[in-house]
Amino acid sequence: MTINNLKSIIHINSQKNLAIFSFIIITLIATFSVFSIKNYLFPYKELLVLIYVIISGVISLLYYFKTKSIHRTAVIIILLFGIMFVFLSPINSISDEKEHLIRSEITSRGVLVPEYITQGNESGFISIDSIKNSPKYISIYETDWDSGKINETEVLIASSFEQNPFYAYIAPAIGIGLAKLLNLDNIWLLWLGRICNLLMYATLCGIAIKKTPMLKLPMAIVACFPLSISQAASISCDCFIFSFTFIAFAYLFHMYKSKNLSKRNIIIYTSLVLILAISKITFASLILLLFFIPKENYKNEKYYLLSFLSLTIIFGITLIWSKYFAMNSLLHSWRSIVFEQNNVNATLQMQHILNNPLEGIIPFLHMGDQIPHLVNNLSKLYIKNDSFPLFNYFYSIFALFFCLFYPVKEKISSKSKIILLLTLLILLFGTYFVQYLTWAPVGAINLDLTEVMPRYFLPTCVLLPLIFSINKNKKIKNLHTISFTIIVSSLSSVAMFFVSMFY
Repeated sequence: MTINNLKSIIHINSQKNLAIFSFIIITLIATFSVFSIKNYLFPYKELLVLIYVIISGVISLLYYFKTKSIHRTAVIIILLFGIMFVFLSPINSISDEKEHLIRSEITSRGVLVPEYITQGNESGFISIDSIKNSPKYISIYETDWDSGKINETEVLIASSFEQNPFYAYIAPAIGIGLAKLLNLDNIWLLWLGRICNLLMYATLCGIAIKKTPMLKLPMAIVACFPLSISQAASISCDCFIFSFTFIAFAYLFHMYKSKNLSKRNIIIYTSLVLILAISKITFASLILLLFFIPKENYKNEKYYLLSFLSLTIIFGITLIWSKYFAMNSLLHSWRSIVFEQNNVNATLQMQHILNNPLEGIIPFLHMGDQIPHLVNNLSKLYIKNDSFPLFNYFYSIFALFFCLFYPVKEKISSKSKIILLLTLLILLFGTYFVQYLTWAPVGAINLDLTEVMPRYFLPTCVLLPLIFSINKNKKIKNLHTISFTIIVSSLSSVAMFFVSMFY
């Protein structure tokens, strides 16, 4: 063994030890900062979770130092921390998780589009009794529903996310179908659905990070963000949207690096965006990223012009989908009652904007006022619980520095940066506009009632370093080590924050 090899081993070991030590210290500091007297008096469940997250974090870091593989390490982190969220997250605690559970159960029976029917004085969708009677926002220690056998008696349920595409629910539907097939207890409808969603998320994220020719680390960071993993470990269709967005970006970056593109590449990317747009209409704006690809990357300039056709197709289909199906489907749910009570009407809201353009524009000129709301909800994993302020500020600072100083090897032209920025702004504005139409009272003077959350555009944060990085490919020492240490520290800290409240 040479002296240089020995120095290299010592350097790696010191890096590894420092990363593990830092992770454990950060986790302990976060834990003690959120513990109340109750947690100190009855610490058994908290201690078990603390031991688990520390072991999971150490395994993740050791695996990275052993393999230096970004995508494999990301998958390990997603699975280790995700499985914890599967079992520790309260029943139906993620936003609208019960309605996602209903839709997944319907999909598990092979029903691709739920049928809204009326039986007597009751209207709704056919599902099963166990799903209808599942509680919300409580742990398994607060209910006996979890230990009851699955009751497959057909019942009508008022809401089922009729407007969402079936393919976003295939993974949890498999888990629910398996739970019914094995005649398990009720809780396994939820747990197996969550597990299958998590496995799909880990698989798609692993493929995307492995295949992308650029921005591997930013993609891994966003994929392993606590809010991302909590959604992945739920029944929510956001799990599919997040991971499939990474697949679309990986293919887009492949197009950016290729110098031999044809119409086939445009068709594939357009298809990926269409799948996303039907799942979340504002993601239709991602079709604009075709113009991020330099003209010279195409075999023939006429192929580049096909991007305009793709743009027309995507926006045409999504507008038709929204107007003639999605908007009407929203009324086949509990939302129709809320809309009526709060004077929410998309048609009247649009008429108000057109008749009073100045009043309609002013709320959107104040979108910057929503930044504190978005930051404060970075760690709001569950609908009925608070967020973790210490984490919100810490991660916001980390994200800011990462976006500014991440070394972007590719020379992104000013035109391409403008297209990236414009796409994200359209997506951001579109999200608030859609929420304003469908959730704010007619004539609302601000965006507070739109309830836009960070998860609505979280996967698109992968693109931010391409726009804002001022680092011209100057390597940052130990960047990967620092990033993965922050990832596992954040996950363990947020986990302890919520365990301290629930258990």
